[in-house]
Amino acid sequence: MTGRGIRALCALALAVSGLLWIVPGALGAPANDDFANREVLNGSLPIEVTRSNVEATKESGEFLGSIFAAGHSVWFEWEATSDDWITVGACDSDFVNVAGVYTGTAVNALTSVSSGNSGEGPDCPFSQRQYTFKATTGTKYEIAVDGNPFHMPEAPTPDTEGVFDLRIEETPPPSNDDFADAAVLEAPIDEEPGGDRFYFAHAQGYNWKATTEAGEPFYGANSGASVWYSWTAPESGKYLFGGPCCGSGLNWSLYTGNTIDELSPVLAATGSAEVAVAAGTTFRIAVWGTPDLAAEEPAMGGFQFNISARLPPLPPSPAGAGDGGSPPRDLIAPDTRIRRFVLKRRPPILTFHFESTEPGSTFRCKLDRQPYRTCGSGRRYAHLAPGRHTLKVSAVDLAGNADPRPAVARFAFPGGSKHNSQH
Repeated sequence: MTGRGIRALCALALAVSGLLWIVPGALGAPANDDFANREVLNGSLPIEVTRSNVEATKESGEFLGSIFAAGHSVWFEWEATSDDWITVGACDSDFVNVAGVYTGTAVNALTSVSSGNSGEGPDCPFSQRQYTFKATTGTKYEIAVDGNPFHMPEAPTPDTEGVFDLRIEETPPPSNDDFADAAVLEAPIDEEPGGDRFYFAHAQGYNWKATTEAGEPFYGANSGASVWYSWTAPESGKYLFGGPCCGSGLNWSLYTGNTIDELSPVLAATGSAEVAVAAGTTFRIAVWGTPDLAAEEPAMGGFQFNISARLPPLPPSPAGAGDGGSPPRDLIAPDTRIRRFVLKRRPPILTFHFESTEPGSTFRCKLDRQPYRTCGSGRRYAHLAPGRHTLKVSAVDLAGNADPRPAVARFAFPGGSKHNSQH
């Protein structure tokens, strides 16, 4: 073969190899772009698939329960094999998404089971979507995933196409179902320029599959499914408690006492209530469902619970304290970040490095449902159970301020690449 022929052959080989690196979607819309061609997902739960909506389109008559659907939807179908609470989510994705779960056989005649912008699942980053519903044996559920183009005027236009992980699983019971396992609510006091001081503790919770313990003081027939929180007032003052509200079927109650048999009621409410409290007082908070007569069980759902206060400024330093006075109190909590590295794929070894915005910080780690423990950067995991895992890390600065919003890394083990979720 002549030199010119060899060069031509090499050019052809390079062109062919280049085609192999075309991004997903560049060869056309996904096979499950249309509702009629939805991908059927079978097998035991959990089911997890990685897919793309690049170059997907919107069909005539399609509506995903949100005006912010971008029109790049792809479709799936899953049939329930038992009556159980099920969570469907696209929590790990390259783009902000909207999603929906439906029943029906035509794209323009679907009945919504759960859809739209608001995340209703037990554990999902703010920018992603997850939904929980009570599945019925033999029912086929149609699932759509699309991008969300909403953004503030000054913000860049977000991506609405990319790769996402769709997961279908049995909803796990809440870890704070029992009084003894109450989740601790805590937060630092933030001081603004000018002396204003603010407190804000936040929890995102749910009572799907929660139970009712013997001795709980506030339920009638078909009421209960309680979850518990514990909170200690950092300072004396008036605090605004804000829990699930109107139409949710969920209520909350505030108590003092160290055991479920010794609780003293403070108040019961739906929505918000302001309470004057003394520093150091520990309160027990129950969120519970009122009777759902149709389901013949307590109401269940996801909710947010907040405790906030505007606290008086600290007294000024004594005159003349100057250089010899005590330094100002550090009231600002650090921000935490996680970086993940794969040291070895088979058998897998993952290592996580932690960063804090404040030098000298230490770290506290929580893997899955284990309690928080002191840990160091460079945390390595090599022998975990197969499946998905969640690592939460909170930095603690030299003044003892803990990051109230831990950084989160979700990953599969062994194998499977997941995106880190940080703030």
